[in-house]
Amino acid sequence: MNPARLRGPIEGANPPAGSPRRDLADDGYVCEEYFLEGSAMAYQHRGEESPSSDGRWEPEVFGEGPYRTRLLVVRPEDPSLFNGTVLLNWQNVSAGAEITRPDDDELYRGFAWVGVSAQEISLYGSPMGMGVRGVLPREALLDLDPERYGSLTHPGDAGSFDIFSQAAHAVGPQRSLQPDPLGGLSVERVVALGGSQSAMRLAAYLNGVHLLHQVIDGFVLTVWEGRAPRLPEGPLPLGLRTVLRDDLEVPIFVVNSEFEAEAGATAQQPDHERLRVWEVAGTPHGTRRKQAAAGTSGWQTNPLRWDPVHQAAIRLMHRWLDDGTEPPVQPRIESDARGRLVRDEFGNALGGVRLPDLEVPVGTFQGMSVKTSSGPLFGGFHPMDPEVLRTLYPDRERFLEPWDRAVRAMISAQTLLGDDAASQRARGRTIVESISIAHGG
Repeated sequence: MNPARLRGPIEGANPPAGSPRRDLADDGYVCEEYFLEGSAMAYQHRGEESPSSDGRWEPEVFGEGPYRTRLLVVRPEDPSLFNGTVLLNWQNVSAGAEITRPDDDELYRGFAWVGVSAQEISLYGSPMGMGVRGVLPREALLDLDPERYGSLTHPGDAGSFDIFSQAAHAVGPQRSLQPDPLGGLSVERVVALGGSQSAMRLAAYLNGVHLLHQVIDGFVLTVWEGRAPRLPEGPLPLGLRTVLRDDLEVPIFVVNSEFEAEAGATAQQPDHERLRVWEVAGTPHGTRRKQAAAGTSGWQTNPLRWDPVHQAAIRLMHRWLDDGTEPPVQPRIESDARGRLVRDEFGNALGGVRLPDLEVPVGTFQGMSVKTSSGPLFGGFHPMDPEVLRTLYPDRERFLEPWDRAVRAMISAQTLLGDDAASQRARGRTIVESISIAHGG
């Protein structure tokens, strides 16, 4: 791994792109931006052979190029609030520019978070727009703020893995670069985070690059589709089917939605002492914050979110590394001999990590659906007929009592943080109110 250099904190007329939307002062956090620069190596499979099916890839260097990219740093201002774990996020660029923003509550309960603009799309955007520019319009860094980001440069995505390694070293326990992007915090460990396309790239990283430098202490992959790009990747980012190698000494956590379960993403990946795979029943790959209006009918975008389970996984990963406590194994979503998901009488999947919405359903939740205008990634939801709802939940207590029981069950199973119980109970009350409105009751 080549030595890198740091510049910052970067100042400008505008705040850093992708800054948190919350009031950081209330959380006791600060947000700063740094430029990381150096020379990145590019890797290919040894002898240009095809990668092995067991995930134990053997890389070799085939090129090198200069880069300057950015690190977005969100950290506790008071060192006494820091828990010792840096969450190093591979910034997602599936919308043709960066779309990851550090807003989850768990990040502000003692962690430091560092977003790495590892891919060239972060800087320049995508000429294809990934096919969703009209749906999720985003601007690349150089277009968003040319004065601030005009000096950034990237050698191409073949160098993204080495850039990520250099970023991990720059914020890890052995960091020595100045200025210090962590403001003197005593770092004990670095956990790599990545979702969707970024999870695919982390899969390639842990399969082929991690053992070269070993600067990552744990991995959390979210909505990972069981794929990873080749080294170097081909013309399409979808990559190839792969499992995660099982001979690493670092723990790996995968939090998937029903979408990935239906696609069989981890069907050949059993849990073991260094791997946990959780599948959240009923949830789609992509999440939308807008809830369906009460009283609407027909297929709609799935409103469920796997985020609360992901937040629990992050805390469990911290504990796994801190004191060796392994997270519990959770049942996978059930499938039949042909690989099709098994569903109950309401059309909802059986097994998996179960949100209260699956235990006290008000409709059918599908992780993958072509029945809405949002696209398969956002799933589908079909509300129950009002007469069925009246039969199932003749009064508020018939809904709220099992809902609250399901929340408690999640906390007991460690798939939901106690800190998030109040918001989940409140969500149940919002839903039962919408049912009441829709029924005219």
